[in-house]
Amino acid sequence: MKQIIPLFTLLIYCSCGGQSEKQTATQDRHTLVGDSIGNTIEAKTNLTKKTNPQNNLLQWEKHHDSLRNEILKRKENIMLRNSFLQEFYIRNVVSVLKDSLFMKIPFNLHGPDCGAPDCYSTDISFSFKLGDSLIFPKNIQFYEHEHGCIDKEKNLTGSFQLVEQTDRHVIYHSAKYKRTLVLFSSNAENGTSAFYFTQVGQHKINGKNVYNITEDYNEEDKQSIYPFTSWVLTTNEYGNFINK
Repeated sequence: MKQIIPLFTLLIYCSCGGQSEKQTATQDRHTLVGDSIGNTIEAKTNLTKKTNPQNNLLQWEKHHDSLRNEILKRKENIMLRNSFLQEFYIRNVVSVLKDSLFMKIPFNLHGPDCGAPDCYSTDISFSFKLGDSLIFPKNIQFYEHEHGCIDKEKNLTGSFQLVEQTDRHVIYHSAKYKRTLVLFSSNAENGTSAFYFTQVGQHKINGKNVYNITEDYNEEDKQSIYPFTSWVLTTNEYGNFINK
């Protein structure tokens, strides 16, 4: 009988010790799981902050705004830097040689699409004398060159007449060739700085409809028209112009 009691005590001790070890192991597992979940939540939170589309867009816009400002600082002609043609000057569509201004716009977006340049381009170029201030001439000689994936290149020389001018836009028209060129002082409203229309009358495009013409375009309406636009004047990736 005396031998049974120690044996019974040993069994109780072993049982209690095993239970204690199990509880400790269980607690450790809970702790590990809790830490793992906490780390996962924190990681997901940080990932969300990094991949938030709105944050990425803001960072992208901030970056390209700084590039734009840097390009503008590097431009030599102070008058053009602060003129109606500032955006054209930044994007290297406008250049200055001696006392003359030269403009060449590659209109390589010929309709409403995703914004990728077409395989052909309708280039419009002209020049005029540049004084101490920017004055758009009443008449300018222009050159139109269509080239790229077309059967035959086309060249055309004509005269533009100034038909409308405000602080926001300038409209030139060629009555002979039924062409209208619209220049904008800002690309904020239309997403670009220039429109080019073919086969249009002198009063077809004006200040009353030019700001809504792309929004009002209806492909099924034969009377609806859409302008040619330029990728160079549409893209907001200013890195394309920083080293030009």
